Amino acid sequence: MKAHETKLAVRFHEVDSFGVVWHGHYIGYFENGRLDLARKFNLSPEALRQLGFFAPVVDLRCRIRASARYDDNLIVQTSVRPTDRAMLVFTYTIIREQDRQVIAEGETSHVLLTLEKKMLYEVPEGLKAGISSMLSYLNAA
Repeated sequence: MKAHETKLAVRFHEVDSFGVVWHGHYIGYFENGRLDLARKFNLSPEALRQLGFFAPVVDLRCRIRASARYDDNLIVQTSVRPTDRAMLVFTYTIIREQDRQVIAEGETSHVLLTLEKKMLYEVPEGLKAGISSMLSYLNAA
């Protein structure tokens, strides 16, 4: 499965006094990748809300493998794991562009809820096309 790539640079306010990215920012980098991919298929939080849904994070994992530093150029590779439930599971790999070092890997799981906070058990018709398109895009080698 291929991954969608989002490029970003580490900003000064994201590093600690040692010049290393504070660990919590990796979650923000995951979000940048996820939102960039989701917008491509009209699945942004705004688009979901207009359709009457939202998709909160219910599980998050992050493994830091190396340190990113101020002004590093990073590539966030984002993919979606297929599931038979009304949820989305995004996977992430953050790579330093300069030397292709894997910096962090992670995953977020998002359940689909109505705006009234009712859990869905099947993907609603209004979202099936966007999710199917996103999975097809990622499965195209």
